[in-house]
Amino acid sequence: MCITMTIAVVTGTRPEIIKMYPIIKLFDSTSIDYKYIHTGQHYDYNLFLKFVEEFGIRKPDICISADITDPVNQVSRIMENVGFVINELHPSLVLVEGDTNSVLASALAALKSNIPIAHIESGLRSNDWKTVEEHNRKIVDHISDILFSPTAVSTKNLENEHVHGEIYTVGNTVIDAISLCLAKQNADTNNSTKGNGILESLGINHQEDDFILVTMHRSENVDEMTILKEVLTALSDSNLKYIFPMHPHTMKRIQEYGLTKYIGKRIKITEPVGYFDFLRLLRKCKFVITDSGGIQEEITSPQINKRAIVLRNYTERPESVDSHHSVLCKIDKKTITSQVRALALERSSIKSTSRISPYGTGNTALKIAEIIEKKFC
Repeated sequence: MCITMTIAVVTGTRPEIIKMYPIIKLFDSTSIDYKYIHTGQHYDYNLFLKFVEEFGIRKPDICISADITDPVNQVSRIMENVGFVINELHPSLVLVEGDTNSVLASALAALKSNIPIAHIESGLRSNDWKTVEEHNRKIVDHISDILFSPTAVSTKNLENEHVHGEIYTVGNTVIDAISLCLAKQNADTNNSTKGNGILESLGINHQEDDFILVTMHRSENVDEMTILKEVLTALSDSNLKYIFPMHPHTMKRIQEYGLTKYIGKRIKITEPVGYFDFLRLLRKCKFVITDSGGIQEEITSPQINKRAIVLRNYTERPESVDSHHSVLCKIDKKTITSQVRALALERSSIKSTSRISPYGTGNTALKIAEIIEKKFC
């Protein structure tokens, strides 16, 4: 064991758990000592513990309660609680991933406690200062001591901003996570990971990719009744089949706005699914309609290699667009309908082998671990 250091590994939301999974798994197989802290920003079982259990990693050593929706109170609560924990642990490094309020609060707590910060997935820029994520990632990048950038584009962003920390271009750990999960599915005899129950329960033909996968959760989309209505009517008026694992907040808004009547018969709504089931759906679908940043990365995995209509006017992940995996889409019924039709026709004429992931080959976690060991052990 590397007795000279302890790392505080912090997660707060489902995407962070997914992307930290390869790091935690690798740390468990090396001499790196760590404590796993979960901030509780995502506290629902389906958005938190379900993923920890599926991945087979240890449960967090410390779970903090942050069941608060107001962003100011949420950040201050997490910052206070994480600050207390790291002052008790005295870690050599605080490791965070992404751009959530948990990441911002944890990084600020580390900064004020004079603990070095390492930021995984640094350098992403949408150049839209109205979004919460843009605030968070810019601030965290500028207070971090080690910046693990996923691509050359992200590295260039950091260099242009003259951040003070050391920059390393390493790829994205989500590619590692997908490889690990698919390998686990193939090797595991447990039906929860290997079986195709999700496909069977939804009536999906194993021989045909006859549905489009839909996800939508961003506040700028789901908190706007007009936007939600445009998306639902575009899907309902189509003769295609849709599977829509719906975030609780999205469902809440649909019900509050009285939009359930726009959920057509060809739209199958499900509760949020675990990551193994999500990967089954992702591998089986025709393509994806989403506003998720993570899915823009996941579809580029060599083992997935799908296309996505991204319900946004901009993206902090232009690499996925440049690699012809994603296409940005203005959110109105006419444009969505046109994009869906075009992508459905396009599938048959484009060879998937012509698309290469810009996010690495699945060894990002190893690169990160080696850099941390070299600097701190």
